[in-house]
Amino acid sequence: MSVLGTRAVELQIEPGNEAFCELCRLPVKFVAKADRRRQVVCNVYVNDRWDRVEHYHERCYHDAGQPHGPVLEKKPGRLVTTAKPA
Repeated sequence: MSVLGTRAVELQIEPGNEAFCELCRLPVKFVAKADRRRQVVCNVYVNDRWDRVEHYHERCYHDAGQPHGPVLEKKPGRLVTTAKPA
């Protein structure tokens, strides 16, 4: 059995998204007629239990020093997981 750990996944920003960036505190929002913007979504685990989801603008996540590790590639139809950090 694999153990889920904190991880970061890059996704497209979809219409209706109401998240706020953890770094700059501005909305992570869809903009019509603009390039498809990307966001980084992080599932955060504390004491081996899921605690929360954090959203970042793609640039803000990198500017923050990738606080939840490198961004993983989301595979269609699959949940991307990593081993729990030591």
